[in-house]
Parts: sequence; structure tokens; C-alpha cells
Amino acid sequence: MKKTYPILLFLLSFIISFPALSEGYPEASFDSPRATFRYFLKTMKGHKLGDDKALDLAIKALDLSHFDSNSREISGKTAAIKLINTLDRLEFVQYEDIPLKPKGNTWVYKKLKTQVDGGAASLQISVSQNKQGLWLFDRKTIKNIALFERLVKDKKVASGVTAYDSWRERIKRGMPAWTAKRTFVLLNGQWIALLALIFLSFLTERIIRFILLNILIEFLAKKGVRISDELREKLSFPLGLTIFAVFWSLGVRFLEFQDGTLSWLLRGGQVVFTVALMMAIYQLVDFVCLYLEKKAFESENKFDDILIPLIRKSSKTFVVAVGIIAVGDSLNLDMKGLLAGMGIAGLGVSLAAKDTLSNLFGSLTVLLDRPFRIGDWVIIDGKIEGTVEEVGLRSCRIRTFHNSLITIPNGLLTNASIDNLGMREYRRFSTTLGVQYDTPPEKVEAFCEGIRQVIREHPHTRKDYFNVYLNNLGAHSLDIILYVFFKCPDWSEELNQRHRLLIDILRLGSEMGVEFAFPTQTLHMISGESVKYDGLPLQDQIDLYAKERAQGIVEKPISPPQARSSL
Repeated sequence: MKKTYPILLFLLSFIISFPALSEGYPEASFDSPRATFRYFLKTMKGHKLGDDKALDLAIKALDLSHFDSNSREISGKTAAIKLINTLDRLEFVQYEDIPLKPKGNTWVYKKLKTQVDGGAASLQISVSQNKQGLWLFDRKTIKNIALFERLVKDKKVASGVTAYDSWRERIKRGMPAWTAKRTFVLLNGQWIALLALIFLSFLTERIIRFILLNILIEFLAKKGVRISDELREKLSFPLGLTIFAVFWSLGVRFLEFQDGTLSWLLRGGQVVFTVALMMAIYQLVDFVCLYLEKKAFESENKFDDILIPLIRKSSKTFVVAVGIIAVGDSLNLDMKGLLAGMGIAGLGVSLAAKDTLSNLFGSLTVLLDRPFRIGDWVIIDGKIEGTVEEVGLRSCRIRTFHNSLITIPNGLLTNASIDNLGMREYRRFSTTLGVQYDTPPEKVEAFCEGIRQVIREHPHTRKDYFNVYLNNLGAHSLDIILYVFFKCPDWSEELNQRHRLLIDILRLGSEMGVEFAFPTQTLHMISGESVKYDGLPLQDQIDLYAKERAQGIVEKPISPPQARSSL
């Protein structure tokens, strides 16, 4: 029993909340005035008893074709409520007295002549047959029903009729009589309500805008992103205007304006909302990109530095395009036809703007292939050399070492050869060290081995591949080749480490007594020397002398036979 009690309670509350559903509604048939009246009165009775969905059914009995599509449903519901209020105060409607097949295309239920603003007016409640053969409460009834309701509002509800009561009806009954008088298009009460709506919308907008901005700024502050006052002001205005437009559009729905007035008020609010939202999202893109830039700065992948500017530019372009379409749709412009026309025109434009499209696809190539990153040192087609500074949708900018700025269309990058020096893991350094000819071979050998040891102990050199050898007997010096690689992130650090290595080599030479050579000429003055090999032919003397001096040199080398370029 305890388990079934909540279920029974729920069913009971459901039945109490929607008592009209237990009766059921007649089929939506409008083949005669009697059927139309019966359907309208039954559905409105359900609405009186608390079924809000019944009002959506009731407006099917009204001819709303002349209403603006933007306000048709709201104006139809207002007209339905005024119509039922009028019928309830006229009399208890007897279905049997309403004809099934009246003469002509219009059947008048009630007609009343009265004075309005000093002139005669004829009011009536009638149903007419439209082109589809449906009998609906006609345009004349809908147009004058507000005035008809005002004329009978002081009458009591007919006997046997369920009175319509709502919070709006109670407010209207409590208002002074002068608020029901019309002054410059609107009723006095509507003017008061409109001013109150503007004030409440402005107040609400200020509060919500303050809260939302603080939440956003505090969130970004926790992520380490600081927002400038200028950027905050740029977002503040469109965000506040968006909130104001939302409350305006919701509020005017309850003020029971005539359809023409309501249509303009709703459409104006919708246009302002669309434009303000577009502006707010446009500025919000900068907030999001600031956060992404912070993340990109923390990451080692410099590809993010290229992607984020493209995201910012493409997102803003997309927001503006969607905003223009949404504004056009709010103004009931045929955007489908416009888009179709733009598609046809776009074919011609694309042919004329093939270079622009080529640049766009070139930017996609940069994103997908990643030939370089922001800050990389590149050489493009062997002609353009510099550091990548910016990559955009149309072009990329290269800062040369002369500090000039070269702009390259992205379309050229698809077929260009790009030498990315910034992607090097190691940076090569090759030079020749010249020592004096009077340096003993043993000291030259020791000096080369000392340089190798300096390279092994250097913190930024490649240890598995380097070369230090006596490479040439030059015109003025003994030439030692120095071939080494540095592991550095950029050129400035490479120069720093190259400087450090060369300074260490100079210190090593100073400690070992090795003198570095520079171009010189020495004139030797010698006297004749006694010849050891007298009596032998000259060529034999030369050969014997060379053999004696070279004897054992090769058999007793002072350099190890294996290469000493790595550990």
C-alpha cells in the first residue's frame, strides 16, 4: 500500500490540474458555424479550468491569416480570450440555435452599433467560410473584438457559464477606468506597462550583465588570463543589450497590443537581440582566444600559435555571416532566395577571385602540413629568408634579418620549397683552426684531442658526432678542421654556445702553448751544407736522405688508428 500511495497521489494531482482533459475536446471540425462555435467554446472551457494547451487548440477556430507570422500565435490567443469574455457576458450560447447550413458565406451571431471617438461603429461577432470551405471567426470579428469586450466588460457572466479568470484579468479589473482609454495608438494602461517594462528590463539587464561579466572574468583570472578594461567594455554593451532585448521580447507578449503594434515591437526586439548577440559573440571570441593563447604559450607545440589567429579570424567572419542571415530572417526577408542568388553569383565571383581562394587553400595547407611555425627561421624558394611572424587566412608575414617585413600570399606556399631552419634538432658549425708550422706534431695531436674533450664536456654539443682532425697543410698554417653540432632552440642561443666553445678552444691553446697562425712570409738565409753522400748521383742522394728521415715514421704513429669523433 505504501508503494502505491505516491502513484495514486500523482494521478490525483494530474487529474485535478487538468480537469478539462477528463471531458475531452470535440474533433477539430469547422464545416458549419455550429461546429465552429461548439469546438471553440469546449476548448476555451478547458482553458478556463486550467488546461493551457486548450488555448492552442481554440485559436484554430479563428481566421488569423491576416496577422503577421511573427506575432500570429500571441495575437490569436489574445483575441480568443477577448472573444470568450465577450460571449460569456452576452448570453449562454445554445448550440441548437446556430445553423448548420446558413445562407451565404457569412453568419452573424451578434451585431452592435455604438459610438467610438465621436463616430458610429458597427461591431459584430460572425463566422465566415474561407476558400478552403472552413467556417472560422472572421477578420471583422477579430479586428473589433477588443472594443466589443470593453463595451460588455461591466456585465455579469451569463448564468451557467464558467467565468474566465487569470492574473491578467484580475490586474485589469483592479486598474482605474482611465487606463482603458486610448492615447496616441496605445491604451493608457499599455503606456504605463510599457514604461514599467523598459525600467524592469534595464534594471534586470544591469544586474545579470554585472554577474555574468564577473563570473567570466574570475574564471579567466583563475586560468591566468587578464582582461583589459577596453575589452571588458567592448563585451559589456552588447551583452547588456542582448539581455534587455530578451526581457523586452518576453514582456510585450503580455501587454495585449494590437497585432500590428505587437508585430513591430516583437520584430524590433528580435532584430536588436540578433544584432546584440552577434556583437556579444564577436567580442566573446577574443575572450576565448585569450584563454587559448595562454594554453598555447604553455605548450611546446608552436603550431598552436598559427592556429589561434586563424580561429579568431574565421570565427568572427562566421559570426558576422550568420548574424546577417539571422537579421534578414527577423525582417522576414527571403534569405533562401538570397542565399541561392549568392550561390549563383558566388560561382562567378569564385572564378574572378581564384587567387583569393588559392590563398585560402594555401592557409589550409599550412595548417595541415605544418611546414613552419611562428618564430621559425625559414628560407622560401632559396630567395626569401627570415623569421615567421604571422600566418593569416590570405598571407603569411616573414620578418627578415634586415628587419623588413615580407608578405607572402599563402597560395604560393603550396608549390614553394621551404627550408625550415627552425625545425633543426642540431645546428651545424664548421670552421678551420690554423696553427703555426713550427708547432711540433705531438703538440698538434694533443691539441686536437684536447678540443675533442672540450666538445664532450660542453653542455650543448652533440656528443655522438663531431670531427676534429688536422685536415690540410695550408699556405700559412697547419689547418685543423672543427666540425660540430649544437643543440639550441634558436639562432641567438646558437651564437652564444658557439662563442663559448671558441673561447674554450682559445684557452686550451693558451694552456698548451699552441700558437694560432696568420698569413706571414719568412725568408731563410742558409749557407752550403756538406753533402753526406758524395760520389753518388744526385737522385740517389735524395732518395737515401728521404728514406733515412721517414724510417719508422709510419710504423710508430702518434695518433690512434680509429676515428675519435664520438665517445
